[in-house]
Amino acid sequence: MSTIFSNIKLLTLYDTKRKKIRVRPMEGQNIPELWVSFSRKQRNQMNIGMVFQMDVKLIESERRKPYLIATKKILGQLSLF
Repeated sequence: MSTIFSNIKLLTLYDTKRKKIRVRPMEGQNIPELWVSFSRKQRNQMNIGMVFQMDVKLIESERRKPYLIATKKILGQLSLF
């Protein structure tokens, strides 16, 4: 089962535990605060602290923990901290 969240503001962060750039929804939105599964190629082209907007899908499975996955199209860059 999956739920789609539209126009979600996402932020790129450096995850020191995994030593890579990762994507997470910004706080204050009506969405679970989970890491977003995102293309490595796209992640590595982004600056840390970049805020952008796109649709994400919540994936819930019996075999693993819930997670978010990014849709294919970025709706637009909003800012860079």
